[in-house]
Amino acid sequence: MEQQLSKEYYLIKAEGVKDCVKWLEKRIKMKQKFLKETSWSYMFEYKLEEEEDIRELITVKISFEKYAKKLKHMLDENKI
Repeated sequence: MEQQLSKEYYLIKAEGVKDCVKWLEKRIKMKQKFLKETSWSYMFEYKLEEEEDIRELITVKISFEKYAKKLKHMLDENKI
């Protein structure tokens, strides 16, 4: 019973991480669209900050994806 609860817990946890990844992807696309639609004369420094934010979001997204894969791999190998 404890083993089964543990598997369900980690499966739910992995799904939650995937939901976070989906949210991050939407946020990244929204910021990229904003940058494309604004002119370069519009606050150059602000655009640079937005580009840095996008890079940070992508880094976080990749970390979440790796964590979700690790959880799934552990579940598949019955390490949990």
